[in-house]
Amino acid sequence: MTKARDIANLLSTANGKIAGSNLDVSFENISDTGTTGTKVASGTSAQRGSTTGQFRFNSTTGKFEGRNNSGFVTLEVTPTVTSVDDAEVDSAGGGNQTFVITGTNFSSGDIASFVGTDASTFNASSTTVNSATQITAVVAKSSFINSKEPYDIKIATSGGLSGVLENSVSVDNSPTWSTTAGNLGTKGIGITGTHFTLSATDSDGDTVAYTVQSGSLPTGTSLNSSTGVISGTIGGSASTFSFTVRATANSKTVDRAFQITTELTNYFGDGSDGSLNTTP
Repeated sequence: MTKARDIANLLSTANGKIAGSNLDVSFENISDTGTTGTKVASGTSAQRGSTTGQFRFNSTTGKFEGRNNSGFVTLEVTPTVTSVDDAEVDSAGGGNQTFVITGTNFSSGDIASFVGTDASTFNASSTTVNSATQITAVVAKSSFINSKEPYDIKIATSGGLSGVLENSVSVDNSPTWSTTAGNLGTKGIGITGTHFTLSATDSDGDTVAYTVQSGSLPTGTSLNSSTGVISGTIGGSASTFSFTVRATANSKTVDRAFQITTELTNYFGDGSDGSLNTTP
């Protein structure tokens, strides 16, 4: 067989390329003097080989990988976490909270997790890698515990590398009303003193402040912003007063609607009788 025919046989393939079965080639100490880069094997995870020392680009994961004695190891860079769009969560608010996390070197397969001050850790219910610099993580608000704040945000790669933003998420719950909404009761016109006390508590231990948001208290009375006490000398005519009070703890608020009814009384001017008069 002539050399020309040998070459023709080598190239006698459907795609015009030399079949691997026709080659027995080895290289040693390769030096690529080009500038654009050397093309390596590329394929899905299912197309991986089984020979130690193989190096390839995994088109499934979007990462370079090499095979050692036991399996493939991904070549990765360490992610960094620089900021988060929401640094506060109401753990008693119900539902989920979405965090948009900013950093560098994010890639497919990364997982967002949250680390408490006691080192306890939980993963986000979903982690979406939007780009190399942004991740969206969705978490159940109830996962956060006030006694373990502030939480660190951790982004971990499939290869075990991680970046952390320390003390980045605090727990701040809304206050909870103890006083039932609706009509607080009936008071007589002309009566002086403490009439009702509104009460709300805060699980974070923050001080609760009270303010009238809408409507009006009975004539001659006022609301103490620190104690929630409604006091004063009730004046005006018989009526039902409707108003909404806001309880505020730190930056969290909760509103509740109340009413107070005022009636004429058997009031003799000396304070001896303040009973309600049903026949004004």
